[in-house]
Amino acid sequence: MRSEKRPILFSLLITAAAFVIYYVMTRNIENHIGNFGVYIVVLIFSLSVHGIILKEKNSIPLSAVFSLKQWLLLGAVSISVLCMVCLAFNSSFTLFLLLNLLLALIFFCNILLGENLKHKKNIAAEPGRYALALDRLKQEENLKTEFANFLHDEVLQDLLSVKNMTLKSYRPEIQDIMIETLDNLNVRIRNQMQDYHPVILKTLTLKENLKSLIESISAAFPQRSLKMSFDCPDTLFIAEPYDLLVYRLIKELLTNIYKHSDGTHAWITVSSKKDTVNLSVCDNGSENPLNEKFETNSPLWHKGIFSIKEQISYLNGTMSISDNSPHGVRIEISFLMKGDVSYQYFVS
Repeated sequence: MRSEKRPILFSLLITAAAFVIYYVMTRNIENHIGNFGVYIVVLIFSLSVHGIILKEKNSIPLSAVFSLKQWLLLGAVSISVLCMVCLAFNSSFTLFLLLNLLLALIFFCNILLGENLKHKKNIAAEPGRYALALDRLKQEENLKTEFANFLHDEVLQDLLSVKNMTLKSYRPEIQDIMIETLDNLNVRIRNQMQDYHPVILKTLTLKENLKSLIESISAAFPQRSLKMSFDCPDTLFIAEPYDLLVYRLIKELLTNIYKHSDGTHAWITVSSKKDTVNLSVCDNGSENPLNEKFETNSPLWHKGIFSIKEQISYLNGTMSISDNSPHGVRIEISFLMKGDVSYQYFVS
């Protein structure tokens, strides 16, 4: 109640003002207060809920909230309301009937809106500033937690082992173990650095950098015999920072295939047309994305895929998962490449 006091108080004030106007206009009608209870419930519900929602969401037209079926249903209800008003036009209860029908229609709209919000359907609103800031804070905390775990599990333990072995460093076999441990530590740190911030060599084209990435991922899984097909124009240009995004997407999706797919062939296609970047990654494994249980039970559908889908949605892009004929999974990603965000990279 404390955190949402402004929307609730606002709805109470509007309801009180509406009650005063109603009372003044209908004071000469007998029993004019009798059925006002339903108006109080509907008005407070409507204004409070919408006030809380609009605090987190940018304002959008109702046409973006309701589906076509709901619009047809709403239209049918509205026509029925008008017919009832016409039939009761000469009745002494016209005012009460109009008010009841109007509030009932508002309540019906709120039910449809509530269902859409509950199931997150047909909602074209973008998160507000507070929601975005909170989501960014969570992402930063997750990154810090991941980095702290890496330092503790991968770095600190090896450093403590080397420190303990320094007391016996005069023995040749201990020296070999220390050198091997430090070399392995160096490799893991470099790999983690590449994960956090990929280094795209400026002396190579984007295609050459992506090809080098694919070769390094293949080398990391020597036990897998996977034939790779990489299709990318030699003159491909993707402005910063979108090239880093494509680099990360290919790394995540291809690693996912090596770890979880039982296929023998993988295809990667990257292209850009005008300001649109298209990426396609597919394999010939036995997974069937048309299966209803694919999203919940498939190892291919893990948190990395959800993270990619979230990133693409932030860019107002599209991501589709479909069947790769004759079998396998095809993931297609498309997003717009806006030039205004790349000016800083051009200047620097």
